[in-house]
Amino acid sequence: MLKVMIVDDEYYFREALKISLPWQELGFSICGEAKNGKDALNMVDDLDPDIILVDINMPIMDGLEFVQELRKRGSNHKIVILTGHSEFQYAKEAVKLGVYNYILKPINEKELTETLTDLKKDIETEINIKIEYNRLKQQVKESVPLLKEKFLNELIQGTLPRNKNAVAKRMEYLNISFTSEYYRVVTIEINFEGSEIVDMQLWKFAVSNISCELIEEYFPYEICYDSSDRICIIVGVGRNSQENRLILESRLELIRAAVSKHLGFTVTIGVGNEKKSLLDISASYKESLVALKNMLTKGKDRVITYYSVEESEIRINLFTAVDRNQLLIHLRTGDSKEIMNLLSQIFTEIGTEDLHHEILYVICVEMAAICMEYIIELGITLKEVLPNNLLNIIEEIQSKRSIQEIREYMERIFKNTLEAASRSRSSKASVLVEGVKSYIHENYGNSEMNIDEIARNLYVNYSHLCFIFKRDTGITINEYLTEYRMIKAKELFDAGNNLVLDVAARVGYADANYFGKCFKKHYGLSPSKYIESIRR
Repeated sequence: MLKVMIVDDEYYFREALKISLPWQELGFSICGEAKNGKDALNMVDDLDPDIILVDINMPIMDGLEFVQELRKRGSNHKIVILTGHSEFQYAKEAVKLGVYNYILKPINEKELTETLTDLKKDIETEINIKIEYNRLKQQVKESVPLLKEKFLNELIQGTLPRNKNAVAKRMEYLNISFTSEYYRVVTIEINFEGSEIVDMQLWKFAVSNISCELIEEYFPYEICYDSSDRICIIVGVGRNSQENRLILESRLELIRAAVSKHLGFTVTIGVGNEKKSLLDISASYKESLVALKNMLTKGKDRVITYYSVEESEIRINLFTAVDRNQLLIHLRTGDSKEIMNLLSQIFTEIGTEDLHHEILYVICVEMAAICMEYIIELGITLKEVLPNNLLNIIEEIQSKRSIQEIREYMERIFKNTLEAASRSRSSKASVLVEGVKSYIHENYGNSEMNIDEIARNLYVNYSHLCFIFKRDTGITINEYLTEYRMIKAKELFDAGNNLVLDVAARVGYADANYFGKCFKKHYGLSPSKYIESIRR
């Protein structure tokens, strides 16, 4: 039984409406009624109606205002307008607010019945979709045991205590039984952009299923997802032999080809080297990530093994996650000195290594990606940092003749990023301040307007907005609002409006006495004294 609420200021109309339709037979019950929008707002949370029949023309708060307030609260109630107003403007405003239908008085019972029946079907469909969605969500949740996922992530990240007995006990508890002579980590990254999060999760499960089907016949394995939503497969490979390598890598090629053929997008697969102990799996995982990084120079949609790109003296942690995070932190804080010191340290270390030039390019592209990540955070264009084209970074690096030239180029990218960030912060602050002023100019007559409302409309944090406005104008938002209201009040008095109560209401003061105090504080005269001075 769906609940219906009636909101109309005409008592006899409400009574007539309650007996005009066979509500019970249609599957509805009248759960409540209100004589204006304000009363209805106070009741709606407790009544929680499925459908609200509301008149437009009501005292205190009319129907459109009521619907606007509901939508501001995030309400998804179904609304049907019942009114004597046939003007197109009302219908247009109602459509903007997501009103289901617009029916004129006197009510045509057949039309109202059809509208309610259609609404009932829509609501039942939504309920069924929600039930099905929750059922599927529960299935997904149950299919991925969280404890097992956590353990496997700790295993590949290398954060488990190096205690074989403790690890064995946790594996037994989580029903992880596979053991092998050697282990390799395979990391799969989906090359799929522009998808909704829900779609990406679906594709991730699809790729995982294909991978499991093509690996399980040949190797024991466990599968999980890392913090970047990549698919990580820990594979037991038996003897450390060339034959085992070829079998695994041929299976991975089949995975890559199957995804491309059947799912319509591609994956890039990074493969770490064999490790003897479970507790060394994290090293194979890191190697698989290094292999994946080479997609920047080798291209996507391929299987990349670590041993195919490694050099004998290359260290995995040459450019670490700590270095990356430090550079990003220094960008966010605008610390140019620390950025240059860290770049100097990294390139000095690079200069002491027997480093393959392709690995150097990968490191530099990753550094540039940090700047790109920060630029995206700020919402500024890449051209402000890279006047040419983002795709020319690799070409620019490859055109340099020494590590020193590459270092100078990378330093220039970071300097350009800091300068663009500084300009952006200044520009954004100015836009925010003007946005506050503009909102106040348009809404100063609303006595209930507050800073929370302004912040929501500007999509910005309350505290940040107050800080920026005070820093750039020297006064608070409330002080500016009061000042602007006083200016507008004075203009009304100067224009001949002698009614203090009316002027107070028009500039946003529900309390005329408080308005008078504010006016006197601002101009040194009470409103009545000021009106007398104008007359004289």
